[in-house]
Amino acid sequence: MLQNLRIKNFALIEDLEMTCTAGLNVLTGETGAGKSILIDALNILLGEKAGAGFIRFGCEKAIIEGIFQIKSVVINWLKTNELIDEEPIEEAATELIVSREIAKAGSRFRINGVLVNQATMAELKPMLIHMHAQHEARTLLGALSQLNILDALASGKHQEMLAEIKALHLEKTTLQKELEQMQMSEEERVRRLDFAHFHLEELRTANLKEADEDEQLAKRQAVLTNVSQLDLASTNAYYALIGGSSETAEESSGINTGAIDAIHCALANLDKASKLDSNLDTVTEALNNALGLLEDAQTALRHYKDNLESDPEAIQEIEARIAQLATIKRKYGPTLGQAIERTSLLENEIEQLENAQQETNKIQNKIETISVQQNKKAMQIREERKKLAQDLAVKVKTELSALGMERCQFEIAFEKNTDIGPYGFDRVEFMISPNPGQALLPLAKIASGGELSRIMLALKSIVAGLDDPPTIVFDEIDAGLSGRIVQAVRDKLVNLSQVRQVLCITHQPIIAAAANNHLFIEKQHQDQSTNVTICALSGQDRVKALAAMASGRENEAVALDFAQALLNQQYSSDPDYRAS
Repeated sequence: MLQNLRIKNFALIEDLEMTCTAGLNVLTGETGAGKSILIDALNILLGEKAGAGFIRFGCEKAIIEGIFQIKSVVINWLKTNELIDEEPIEEAATELIVSREIAKAGSRFRINGVLVNQATMAELKPMLIHMHAQHEARTLLGALSQLNILDALASGKHQEMLAEIKALHLEKTTLQKELEQMQMSEEERVRRLDFAHFHLEELRTANLKEADEDEQLAKRQAVLTNVSQLDLASTNAYYALIGGSSETAEESSGINTGAIDAIHCALANLDKASKLDSNLDTVTEALNNALGLLEDAQTALRHYKDNLESDPEAIQEIEARIAQLATIKRKYGPTLGQAIERTSLLENEIEQLENAQQETNKIQNKIETISVQQNKKAMQIREERKKLAQDLAVKVKTELSALGMERCQFEIAFEKNTDIGPYGFDRVEFMISPNPGQALLPLAKIASGGELSRIMLALKSIVAGLDDPPTIVFDEIDAGLSGRIVQAVRDKLVNLSQVRQVLCITHQPIIAAAANNHLFIEKQHQDQSTNVTICALSGQDRVKALAAMASGRENEAVALDFAQALLNQQYSSDPDYRAS
């Protein structure tokens, strides 16, 4: 239930706060006063599109905030979406705060202070309110809308069957798409199989094992093609460590005394000196460590030199392997790792292609089994719907009779679709004959705007006790109606407001007099600005407002008497009447 709506800098509204109560809330005011702006704001708060054009002139942003009293369905949804910490102890005391900030660069939604997206708001909206305007009654004309209305009246078992048939439809659709991908001509299957075998054989022949083999081969190739340079460098380094000379070393650098011998000489001198001054011990220790490292390096260089040899055949093999891997990378890469992965993918593809017929048969069998289950469920649902249709037709005629359509005939026709969909194979059509002598025809071909509004109100009255949104908004549902029809609409709104909160924009004093909460909207002009205001009417102010609605003059004696009579009538007919 909507408790409070706060609007700032939205369209013509500077700062407005609307407080709603349980029961029937009516919004009245002169034509163009801004009543529809409030409904627009409520719609926009709950997810309708809104751009910078809604921001009040001269302002940077608009803010809309709504406070709702919520029950278990919404509480559970909030918990599922992590928008509430824990379930409250008293459900009746639970409040939901929804806000939207509209700026020139965009807008932001918040639920209980948490930022959410528009899709989340669209999911929440139908759990809070249902909007109904005359043009929206046209949704009644859609076959699916009519089917959903019929299903809404069904029992829990019927709803379970609907859920099952929807799940079967989804599973079948998924399998059919999979089957389409698998089904191909035998010629195409053989072509793809040969193609996959050819590529797999090429990859297997390449004997790929390590993803960095090409990098390792490049390093090995660099060594083998530069043996002479490596030999010269390692020989010179070796003799630089041990001293002495080789013909190659002498020609290269003329080294005769090695680094190791030099350190030995230094240690011999320090050995004597350190006995005289212990401060030299650290130097001696450092030189001993260096000597150990140099001797290790000498050994490593000797082994390296001994194993360094040119191998023309090895060079040719490496170059051939590098060329082979380059081809593999170009066709299946660009890296060896990807080529190795391609091997596995080709193996899987070959297995699927070789077993394609077997897998196709399995899927076809599954689809046939699901089709049988769908047909069985659809037949059960059809029988239940026909019973519901008879019951609904009787109730609708009763409700319409009270709304001034006493001689209206109403039936629900059934057609069977060729294919079973997510709702079964039923297609229903609401058939109506508003006047005696007229044939029953589809609602879309007969009903006027006023008739559609009354049919919608009749349906809302019928389903009011079901799990509908707690708040229903009617935007001028009484447009084009007069006399006793308006009284009938008023009675239906009052009855509906006993089980749902109702917000209603009206120009009819007969309906406004029945309100539990009468809100008056007015457009005020000051200097160069316009502002929409709202106030709750009570006492004599309310009598004057009703008089003005009836005659256009709030102080006319006859109109005032009429307005007071309307209120007195409501008081006498409803002892529990909660007027403002």
